[in-house]
Amino acid sequence: RNRGDSYGPRSGSGRSAEGRGSAVMGWEDDVAMDGWTAEKVFGGCPTGYLYDDITFLPGHVSFEASDVDLGGKLTNRISLRMPLLSSPVGTVTESEMAIKMALLGSMGIIHGNQSAEAQAAMIQRVKRFVNGFILEPFVLGPKNTVEDLDKLKAEHGVGGVPITEDGKLHGKLIGWVGARDTDTIPEEDRKRQLQHIMVKKVVMGQEPISLKEATDLLRKAKVGKLPIVDAENRLVSLVCRSDAKKSREYPNMSVNDSNQLMVGAAVLVGLEDDYERAKGLVGVGADVLFLDGSVDAGDRLLDLIKRLKAENPETDIIAGPACSCRQAKRLAELGVDAILIGSSVPPGGFDFGSASSAVGRPEATAMFEVGTYVRLNFGIPAIAGPGIFCVGHALKAICLGASAVLLSEPLAGTDEAPGAQVLRDGTWMKLQHSEEPLRAMRSRLSAKHMPDSIPRHISRAVPCQGSVTGLVPYMLQGIRAGMQDLGLKSLPELHKALDCGDLRLECRSPFSTQLMAAAAQTARQSPKPEVMPFFVAAQQYGA
Repeated sequence: RNRGDSYGPRSGSGRSAEGRGSAVMGWEDDVAMDGWTAEKVFGGCPTGYLYDDITFLPGHVSFEASDVDLGGKLTNRISLRMPLLSSPVGTVTESEMAIKMALLGSMGIIHGNQSAEAQAAMIQRVKRFVNGFILEPFVLGPKNTVEDLDKLKAEHGVGGVPITEDGKLHGKLIGWVGARDTDTIPEEDRKRQLQHIMVKKVVMGQEPISLKEATDLLRKAKVGKLPIVDAENRLVSLVCRSDAKKSREYPNMSVNDSNQLMVGAAVLVGLEDDYERAKGLVGVGADVLFLDGSVDAGDRLLDLIKRLKAENPETDIIAGPACSCRQAKRLAELGVDAILIGSSVPPGGFDFGSASSAVGRPEATAMFEVGTYVRLNFGIPAIAGPGIFCVGHALKAICLGASAVLLSEPLAGTDEAPGAQVLRDGTWMKLQHSEEPLRAMRSRLSAKHMPDSIPRHISRAVPCQGSVTGLVPYMLQGIRAGMQDLGLKSLPELHKALDCGDLRLECRSPFSTQLMAAAAQTARQSPKPEVMPFFVAAQQYGA
């Protein structure tokens, strides 16, 4: 099955007995096998579908929702415990959001609507939040003063540091200064040198030592930080008690080989500094790069992929968005590690005047067609992009072949998302934009892109959702419950059922879709939605 070699329309529509269930193993003559395969729905119809236009049929349930495994691959080299990512949008993902998403078992992609230095600083902040062995700890010398330590604490939140002879890493360890040693020093005496107040008898670990052995030594010595030295008593790394505590509180956190939180970074293709920005982000530790071609998805994007893959072959690259097999084929042949599927401007989503976009593709159709193509022909994961507004959309995207889902609006109202809260009609709201804020575009985009970029999106307010640590587990439980209803326990099983035809679906009529949307909107706006009859909601909105 090589669906990408022919891009023309395919036949096969029609509700015939021989076509019904023919792709399902052992179901050829089973009249109880209702519904349609995804190939039949999307391949035999010239109409494109949104996620709201389709619904999946339930399967045989023989397990609990807690038994569902949502782990999957972001790229072929990076695996995550959950399939939800935070979107690289300026009102969604900065360092705080990326930290919380990684602690929960996923990853955040830090937006590029800022200077390269500010974006790199956010990457470093995420990387320093959890450490196994801290290979580059802050170090001071014996002639540094308490004021120097105060500045370090104000800039980086560091309260205690090792003291070496030369004030540098790999120098001979001679002492330690912590918060307890400096808290009682009066303001007029903050110029005192650290050699007069440091602790000289330091509990330390000796190389070679494993992380578990270092953690056990921390617990037995009842200290907060453990310097690791070599045979010559030279400082080589540091282990913190707080990191062991975070590992216990968040057992599913996403970490790399160095036991640091995983984080991605977005690079908007088409700017003059896109290559230098990408190279700098890799240098500060970004685990994956998202090359955003929503502004310039032509030869510049392809050239950037070639250059980065040639110079940094171990760097995982996600490219997109792509809504056609032609776009995905060009990206996959250059060796990208995953493809973001969707339109740069969602059809009818965020344009001025509520007009539908002239170029793009409905999300559900794009997800199935392009996702199946790249998964079967190139063996790389597909990520669902714009157009995910609720748990149901996320589940449908996964059912149609996505290995992960990029969340924007569902996370824009959380406490970890940047932006101020405003009170509107008695409800706390946060400002959210769909893709690119106008303020960021004015300062970052070149003049040739400004006329094309300004009218694309508008900002709007979304209700506050509380902390992402409460919202994301709630969404994950909804996805588990949906997969339980489908009778499938993992993402590989789900995608296998999609390919072989065991996963069945049907299309909803436009009338039923409008009716359900009208009823939901009325219930949200009603002061007593529990007593409002369903037909009243439909009549109120003319459904």
